[in-house]
This record gives sequence, C-alpha cells and structure tokens, in this order.
Amino acid sequence: MKRSIDRVQFLRGDLRGSRQSIRPPWAKFEADFTDNCERCDACIEACPTRILSRGSGGFPVVDFSHGACTFCGKCVDACKHHAFDVPQDFDVPAWELEVSITEQCLSVRGIVCRSCGDACESAAIRFRLETGGRSIPLIENERCNGCGECLALCPNRSISILPSQRDCAA
Repeated sequence: MKRSIDRVQFLRGDLRGSRQSIRPPWAKFEADFTDNCERCDACIEACPTRILSRGSGGFPVVDFSHGACTFCGKCVDACKHHAFDVPQDFDVPAWELEVSITEQCLSVRGIVCRSCGDACESAAIRFRLETGGRSIPLIENERCNGCGECLALCPNRSISILPSQRDCAA
C-alpha cells in the first residue's frame, strides 16, 4: 500500500511519513486537519489533562507523557475551524493508534511491573507468564482505545504509541 505524506512531513524531511504526529482525538485525517486547523490553541487550552501541546508548524499534538486522554470532547467543542470529525455521540472511536512495548520493558527484563496492564481500562494489555518468573506484556491493539494511560504510567518509558498505518493511508 502506497502512503502519501503531507507538506509538513516533506518540509521536515520525513519523506517516509514515519514521524506522523498524534493529533487530538477525533481530528480529521492529516491533510484535512492541517488544512482546517488555524493553530489558534483553543483545543490545547480546553484540554483538562494537558496532553495537547503545540507541535511542528504550531499544530496541536498529543503528548501522552503528560497524562491520558479522558475523551471528554472539550478539544472538539473548542474548535471553531472544522478540524475535527465531530461525532454525534462520543462513542465513536477517537482515533486508531498502535501501541508497542520495547525490550526495555521492566517486565520483559524480569523485573515485576504491570503498571501498564493495571492502568488499561480496555484490557488491551495482558501478561503471558514464562518460565523464570518473567511476564511478557501482550497488546491487543484492536481493544485499545488509545487513551495513553499505559505510556503515562510506564516507569521505564518502554511504550510507544503511534498512529495506525490505516490512519496514515490516504
């Protein structure tokens, strides 16, 4: 499948489109979002968990290291520039993200830690016990709601969250 990149990715030298930012929940696809977003910071100011900040080009991005998304919809309500696909109800998934855990994970390294699994309300992270006392985290991305709580709580910063390849396709 061929992926296209937007002008911001081109200008920052990301010709593969591999450094795609996570936009606020319910944001339109990248090209439509950047065409409509006026970079007014209204969504950033409205975010009660303060996970939104100015990213490349002044466009809002999500930084889960500051906390998790509660899917309150305040960022959507604050936007007056049609940069979001406004759902009739907020039961529509906010985005499709892919979570991965690196080899630096404490649990993978044999240290007891299940912070991510304990925090995951959608039960997308579970642990497979192995001999020697290790518990290997397994992620079911289909169940993940993309809240980012796992990344925010990870003591070793071993979790990455990126836009799904399906979201990047255009």
